[in-house]
Amino acid sequence: MRKTRKSVLAMLAVLVISGWVLSFSACGKKEGNVETKSLYTQGLEVVQLMSEMVQSEEYIGMYTDNSDIKSVIQNISTGDYTAPKAVYAISIADENLAIIGEIRNLSHISTELKTFLTHRIFGSVMVQLNSMSGVESLAAASICTIGKTFVNKDVKEDVIYLYTYDNAIPIAVTFIVGEDQTVSADGVFIMYDAFTCESVEEVKSLFRILYGDYGNLDNTSMESLFNDMVEVTEVLPE
Repeated sequence: MRKTRKSVLAMLAVLVISGWVLSFSACGKKEGNVETKSLYTQGLEVVQLMSEMVQSEEYIGMYTDNSDIKSVIQNISTGDYTAPKAVYAISIADENLAIIGEIRNLSHISTELKTFLTHRIFGSVMVQLNSMSGVESLAAASICTIGKTFVNKDVKEDVIYLYTYDNAIPIAVTFIVGEDQTVSADGVFIMYDAFTCESVEEVKSLFRILYGDYGNLDNTSMESLFNDMVEVTEVLPE
């Protein structure tokens, strides 16, 4: 029964990536003298909770008995997530997401469904990157993913904040805009060793790693996507 229970819990951990199973709510409205939290701050809160998560043997033990996965998580837990070295904001135009997801030529679906698919494609970018890191690393990242939902009327488009550290692996927090000024944030450890993020250009190279051999992109579209339509900027600390 214990192994069956852990198998179910592990499956739920994987579903976190697309469904935000481990989400928790936070109000970001300006009420009285309370200022709306920035995306930078909201992302830091996700990072700190993830740091606590990987250091909890009790939490990890709920989801897996696999020694290899536990070893990966143990390596993550040794990192220092006190303060990021640099934070980068990554955004992609909807038309380029449509190219990546091969949905731009879908003429028989509603605008609402296209919007839903666009959000899903953007939300899966970091999951795709982790899928290149091996089964154990992907499973570890899935178990240690967490999200939150908050209100922020100033956020108008989906964006990824990439938090980088001197002595820890990067963490990506993907912000997806929902209805009624809500924003969902989903944090994931970046497990792919070949991904370097020491500059804006290196972060932008992520999309060459993921989509450089993408069959539905001709050379012109690729250059436009990588050089012009994927926007990467450094976010200054607050």
